[in-house]
Amino acid sequence: MAALLALAYAFRLEAIAWHIWHAQKTKPHHALHLKHYVVEHEAVKIPGVGSDLSDLSYNHETHTLFTVSNQKPLIVELSLTGEVLRTIKVTGIDDMEGIAHISGHRFALLNEAKHSVVLAEIEDDVHEVDVSHAPSLTLAMYANDNKGFEGIAWDQQRQRLLVAKERSPKRVIAIQGFVDAVPGQPVAIHIEKLSETASCGLRDLSAVTYEPNSGHVLLLSDDSRMVAEYDAEGRLLDTLALWRGFQGLHRSVPQAEGLAIGPDKRIYVISEPNLFYVFKPGPGKHI
Repeated sequence: MAALLALAYAFRLEAIAWHIWHAQKTKPHHALHLKHYVVEHEAVKIPGVGSDLSDLSYNHETHTLFTVSNQKPLIVELSLTGEVLRTIKVTGIDDMEGIAHISGHRFALLNEAKHSVVLAEIEDDVHEVDVSHAPSLTLAMYANDNKGFEGIAWDQQRQRLLVAKERSPKRVIAIQGFVDAVPGQPVAIHIEKLSETASCGLRDLSAVTYEPNSGHVLLLSDDSRMVAEYDAEGRLLDTLALWRGFQGLHRSVPQAEGLAIGPDKRIYVISEPNLFYVFKPGPGKHI
């Protein structure tokens, strides 16, 4: 029995069954209907930026994507088809695991080694940035956990950062009051854990993104090879499978690390070793 369970776990059979079961359920009209999504660009290689790209953020002002590498460390700006537009060398950060565009030139960076969030100003034409003295917030309550933060996103409607913790325990936390804090003024920061159901069924959390029109949260799990959509109450609505044979994929996504969604509802995924994917809503679904 133990051998059978181990085999089922190794082949992610419980995740596949979970996905198929939810695919049969009727979805609310305001859901994204992830089960209908099909891959549009598959395993596009991103050269010349190391081999450990992590996280992904959609800039709604430039309509480009931003990802990070902690190997160099670098911030990489990408086109919506995965072309490298710009690389930005970053100093003053130890273990950069995430990035979220806030507005204008403001970005939030995730420092996994220090369990902290750093606010950075990244101008349009720069290729190097020093964040040594940038505003930062340390989440000390998670400093002794076994696994750190893996993804960050900005919720413009509620003016809050969403941070995904990989596991032990896996959870999504919301941070308000940090981004809009005024230097030299009293700061009131509110941190809360999102509903427990926001990680139900997923083995781990690799990234988080926010869909502003519906107010839904999308979570990415590398171990489950899945994107899951949750409503504001933490109820699971649908899943998108990252395995060969699902969503039109010819090969499974090897190690998904970054997730973003655009205004046309296209979903962008980045995977080690630096592979880029785009999924679009299927026939009959408006984009």
